[in-house]
Amino acid sequence: MRVHRIFSYIVVGPPQIFAVLLLLTFVAQCAWLIGNVPFSPAEQDHIWAGRQQLEFGSIPRSFGYSALTNVMAAAPMAIDKNRAESRAPTVENTRREVRRLRWLLRSPFLLVGLLLGVSVWYVARRLYGNAGGYIALALYCFSPAMVLRGASIQESGPSAWGTFGIVFTAIAISHNLYAPWKKWRYRTILLSVAAALAIGSHPAAMLLLPVALLFMLYLAPGRRWVALLVFVVATLLSAMLLYAAYGFHPHAMLEGIDLREWVAYTPKLAQAALLGDRKEFLSRFNPSVLVLLFFSVLTYIAWRRTRYFGNTAPLMVGIGLLYWALISPMAMIASIWALPFLFVFIGGIWADLLESNRGKWFLGALLLLLAENAYFCKAALSL
Repeated sequence: MRVHRIFSYIVVGPPQIFAVLLLLTFVAQCAWLIGNVPFSPAEQDHIWAGRQQLEFGSIPRSFGYSALTNVMAAAPMAIDKNRAESRAPTVENTRREVRRLRWLLRSPFLLVGLLLGVSVWYVARRLYGNAGGYIALALYCFSPAMVLRGASIQESGPSAWGTFGIVFTAIAISHNLYAPWKKWRYRTILLSVAAALAIGSHPAAMLLLPVALLFMLYLAPGRRWVALLVFVVATLLSAMLLYAAYGFHPHAMLEGIDLREWVAYTPKLAQAALLGDRKEFLSRFNPSVLVLLFFSVLTYIAWRRTRYFGNTAPLMVGIGLLYWALISPMAMIASIWALPFLFVFIGGIWADLLESNRGKWFLGALLLLLAENAYFCKAALSL
């Protein structure tokens, strides 16, 4: 296998090239939606609130989520303000400007969706090898829910990347706590950035922080005080970044991270929201994904070889988020957060199945289900 190195630490070979091709299909689907779907009222609300904060110095407005999503939505417009105002207000220029703004203002969220896909592939490949990385990334790139989040202005995409980063960066830090501190100091900064991104996009993401701490304490039994210190430092750094996202307004920040609305016990409303709309439910869990997930859980229970931490961690977090989605007002967004973890779990289980004695049979079934998943995604997005 021929590989190339860029800047001595980026390796480019067949696995990376195949992953890039899959990610390009994700970008192509997002691009089609960006160019053809007008701004929704919620997107316009994000843009307007962000402009009020960035251009006029208004106190950040909290309406169910914090100010970071608003800032991300309006930042390209604030940077491009002079260019936009220099155009003559003709009908043709107005139409051209509207089309351009769709790309300009949604581009940060497309970038976040792309980077989340890279993270899913990187984590799955590190845990399970190339096969696991390919499976997890293929599920991600042809998930209607993730494509929609990459093509629109909303809080669930950035918060999903942040929650994914919180859990797996914490795990990566704990594996390196026995090495010199230079080995994990940058991961500490990465953990703080992931936490700030997640909580800055949706305050309920802070409930993933105790989960990350538990993983750190479990994986580093001889260095638990160091793990706790690293966690505290990362939390303080993330709080500073979050404070900046709120424009250094303490009252606005305290209002924005208020969790009372999100920890309420509302199972009937949550299940009606998540399961009542068949189209919305299938955008997250289409039949092929449900089959893959069901068979993966069944294999995890029945086959002892698959019950190791690399499979257990994403399964625990994914199932926990789905349970949260079924009992709280977090029905929609928690189910989005669960998807990357479940994709990684499915990739790990099926990578083990492909190495079994009946690997060829499992490969045939897997390819059939992945093809059906891609077809369903195309149909769901009306491409």
